[in-house]
Amino acid sequence: MIVLRKLKNIILYSNFFIGLCALALVLTNQLTVAGEIHFNHTYWFVFFSTMFTYSFLKFRRTGEVVNDTSHRTWAQENLQLSKNILVITLVATVSFFFMLNRHQQIIVGVLAVVTLFYGFVDIPFLKPIRKLRDFGLLKTFFVALVWSVTTVVVPLSSTFVETDMLVFLLLRRFLFVMALTIVFEIKDLKSDEEYNLKTIPMRLGISNTKLLSQGILFLLLLINCVQYFFFDVSLMNMLAVNLSLLVSIFCIQPVDEETGDWWYYFVLDGVMILQFVFVYVVTKYL
Repeated sequence: MIVLRKLKNIILYSNFFIGLCALALVLTNQLTVAGEIHFNHTYWFVFFSTMFTYSFLKFRRTGEVVNDTSHRTWAQENLQLSKNILVITLVATVSFFFMLNRHQQIIVGVLAVVTLFYGFVDIPFLKPIRKLRDFGLLKTFFVALVWSVTTVVVPLSSTFVETDMLVFLLLRRFLFVMALTIVFEIKDLKSDEEYNLKTIPMRLGISNTKLLSQGILFLLLLINCVQYFFFDVSLMNMLAVNLSLLVSIFCIQPVDEETGDWWYYFVLDGVMILQFVFVYVVTKYL
């Protein structure tokens, strides 16, 4: 049991699992657009850059007040392993970055600058000094936007995709990630209150926050049904994605302030992988 617990912690807190989630979203798009999977350097870039970014966010900076989280605690308790993961993912990210085409590199460069201002660099000319993540309501929008561009625009910019289809996939991904991100703010409610961040749960309360997240997913479910008639998306693909949205809605319901990390980092994050599994099964076997 001890070995299994340590393995579970490594998978979750090393950010390997969240990297798999990002990769799963990329593969879901490829199945939607092309009906098959072809791994290339872009996919590995998304996987390793996601792991690197989330790993880098765990490390404290001297003189900076940061919230204690289970990820940071694990990183401090397994400092050498965390540093090794950080170095390996950095090297892999840089290596695969130079394999991207120029258009992809420009998009990634813009995302990198925005991410720096989100978690690492203070915004100039603001008093008091703040980062993008210190604006509670902006945090949700930012995370959803970066995940959408990273898992949709970057991979698909190397292939021809109709503009309307690209916009639809972006909207589908943005609403999906935003709904999940809103729920994650419930986990950070106590620490956000301590640092006076005006997040959605602080303004709406936990129950209304869950309803908002579930409402966004239900809206996305309806959008998928409507857009099925306007885009070259198969019926099975639409049903598979909508099934994953229904599962997400049910998984959100039990969440409260006492919900453990396992439910957030494995179940809620895991619905991204589950969406890929559903789409893969209907694409290959139905």
